[in-house]
Amino acid sequence: MAEERSMPPKSKNAFLEPLTRDKQRLFQWFFFGVFAFLIYQLLLILSLFSDIIIWAASLSLVFLPAHHFLLRLMPSRRNTPAALTTLGVLLLVLLPILLIGWIVIVQSAQLYPTVLIWITAFRTEGMGNVVGMMPEFMQDYWLRANTYIAQSPMLAQFDVEEFMLSNINETSRMIANFGAATAGTILLGFVNVLLILVLMFFCFRDGARFMQWLLALIPMPYKDAETVVLRVYQTVTAVIRGAFLTALVQGAIAMVGYLIAGVPLAMFFGVLTGFSAMIPLVGAALVWLPIGIFVLTQDPSWGIFILVWGFFLVSLIDNFLKPILIGSQARMPILLIFCGIIGGANVYGITGLIVGPILIAVLLAFISIYREYYVHDAIKKSNGIITPEKPPAG
Repeated sequence: MAEERSMPPKSKNAFLEPLTRDKQRLFQWFFFGVFAFLIYQLLLILSLFSDIIIWAASLSLVFLPAHHFLLRLMPSRRNTPAALTTLGVLLLVLLPILLIGWIVIVQSAQLYPTVLIWITAFRTEGMGNVVGMMPEFMQDYWLRANTYIAQSPMLAQFDVEEFMLSNINETSRMIANFGAATAGTILLGFVNVLLILVLMFFCFRDGARFMQWLLALIPMPYKDAETVVLRVYQTVTAVIRGAFLTALVQGAIAMVGYLIAGVPLAMFFGVLTGFSAMIPLVGAALVWLPIGIFVLTQDPSWGIFILVWGFFLVSLIDNFLKPILIGSQARMPILLIFCGIIGGANVYGITGLIVGPILIAVLLAFISIYREYYVHDAIKKSNGIITPEKPPAG
């Protein structure tokens, strides 16, 4: 009787056991729901700095060998190698970009006053003053065009001067807004470069420990997580190094063209063309196009030569050389690299030049993991079903 009193009733245990499972399931739903919400909010906060984070991390990966070399020289220090590597990236990569940006700011500031002088002269003196400012060969083409327009019954009814006067105010406002927007964009770029430098310092100093912590959190085998990270590292370094090598080739080709055309300071403009080739969208045309137009006003034949040389040899080689260099280093098909670069830039802007190939590399890594774990297991299971087992001996 005493033993029966000491034992807890079975019905009570039977009642509490399913309740404990429900509470555990409720806790899991609550925990992962809040966890997902917090991650989403963090991504929203960091979305403002997404481009800066991607570029800082990418440049850190490219110059990681240099940082490891400095770490071997100063093994007892962490801040000094990170600061020296960041300074090296600033001098080698970011400082030339800042120089080009400053030139654009100066030119943007001079754009509106120059155009305002032209507009004032056009309003007071008419089309004759504008024609007088043209080079001689352009004046000849303009006179021929006017003669052809006057002889054509349909085109003679169109007054070019009246059309330009009716739209000149809108044109001046557009140019003023363009100059202000360009200057504002470049100034914002200076701030972004400063933030990239700060993030790069912390990437060099704490990047290895952060990566180990992140790999430990990923719910997949450590070997497979390392495979994905390795593919990302190979792709990022291939994209950026390929861009540098392509810009170097473009700068050399542009310098040869400037030397042939007799452009003063051909070596300087060739180096400037190489640096501008790393800027997406505009690329090397930021340098060779103004030079070609300027030479065109002085000597039409050599001006046309520079424009043709710049378009077909300097700029178009970017579309062929960059996918080949990147594809060979990233161990990816050239077609996928090309689609990743162009499609990434279309979806994500400038940062898409890196994000697009990274997404393709991660996808290929996951496909290889899927083939290893799922496809091979399925083949083994099907073989086990089809192939009959050997009867036991004896």
